[in-house]
Amino acid sequence: MKSDTNILYQFVLVLFAGLTLALAAGCTPPSDDAGALAKPASDQSSVTIDSVNYMHERGVKYTLYDLAQTPPRAVGGAIVNMLGTGGEKGCCLGLPRIWKPGMKVRVVWSEADRQQTFPGELTRDLEIPRYDAPADLYVVFYPGQEVELVVSAAEPGHPDWRGRIKKTPWEQCLELHGRKPCKAALPKQFDTESSKGLCVSMKEENLADAENLCQFSMERCMQDFEDEPFCKGILWGPRKK
Repeated sequence: MKSDTNILYQFVLVLFAGLTLALAAGCTPPSDDAGALAKPASDQSSVTIDSVNYMHERGVKYTLYDLAQTPPRAVGGAIVNMLGTGGEKGCCLGLPRIWKPGMKVRVVWSEADRQQTFPGELTRDLEIPRYDAPADLYVVFYPGQEVELVVSAAEPGHPDWRGRIKKTPWEQCLELHGRKPCKAALPKQFDTESSKGLCVSMKEENLADAENLCQFSMERCMQDFEDEPFCKGILWGPRKK
C-alpha cells in the first residue's frame, strides 16, 4: 500500500507536469460544442479567440457564434474566471486581411458567483471592430452585463492593448476596490489540508526531486495566500494524520 506521502508526492508531481504542459500547449482547437476549426480563405488570416473578465464577483461561461453563417455557427467559447486575463487561447477564426464593415458575431453568456449561476442567458450581437491588421479576437466582459470585442496583438496591461480599459483586470480591481476583495476573487489552487507536512515527509523518505517539488509547492501556496509564515507552517509543520 502506498504511503500518504507518496500519494501527495505523486499529486504534486502531476500538478507540476500539468502546468508545464499547459504553458506549452499553445493554440488547441475547441471541441464541437465550442465550434470547429474555421479554415480561412486565401484572403483571410487565422486568429485565435480569447477572453478577459473585469468582474471580481462573477465568472462567465460564453459561446461565440459567427453570424455570417446560416444558421449561426459556434466558433469559440470558454469558462472565464473572475478577473480572468487572457492567455487561454481557443483556435480559430478567419478574419479578412483588410477590415470590412458588417462582420458580426453573437456572444451568448451566463454569469455565476461562488454560490450560484444566475438565471437566464444574455445575448449581444456585436460588430468586429476596425483593425489595421488581423490579430487575436478578445471577448471582454465588464460589470453591468456589458461585453466588448477587441482585436489586438497584445493582452491587457500592454501598451498596445486596444480594449477600452488599458489596465489588467487585477490592476483595475485594485484601483477600484482594494486588495482584499480582489485577492478573494482569484481561484485557490493550493490545497492546504492535503499539503500539511508535505516537505518534511518527502525529505524524510528521500523522494526524488523533493527539494524542487517542495519549492514548487511553496510558490503555489504563496500565489494563493501571500503569507510566507503561513505557507511554511503548512509545508514544514506536522504531517497530516
